[in-house]
Amino acid sequence: TPGSYRLQAALLAPEVTHAVCDAVRRADPPLTEPEVVLPLRNLAGVWRQLFAAEQQRIVQLLIERVVVTEDTLEIVWRELGWRALVGELRANTIGGELLQIEDEQEATA
Repeated sequence: TPGSYRLQAALLAPEVTHAVCDAVRRADPPLTEPEVVLPLRNLAGVWRQLFAAEQQRIVQLLIERVVVTEDTLEIVWRELGWRALVGELRANTIGGELLQIEDEQEATA
């Protein structure tokens, strides 16, 4: 879906990851920038391998609404959703461990 591809691009965009990092660090100050940015980049790398249901769950978690005009398509992001996703993907969580396993499998393939 277009939202899915835009989300994957957003996970890699420096301005988005920087904004997410700032928002998450305001909510949870002990997090470092790598603890926020690296899981987002890892997710972008495995995005296409996720089941459609998981992609949809993440899209719904992160996107508040999509505004379509004649000239543009604007995505309004859900800040709390980004914080929740980063929490899911942190090291020593099941999400973080699954991403690490997928990365290792891709590296050996």
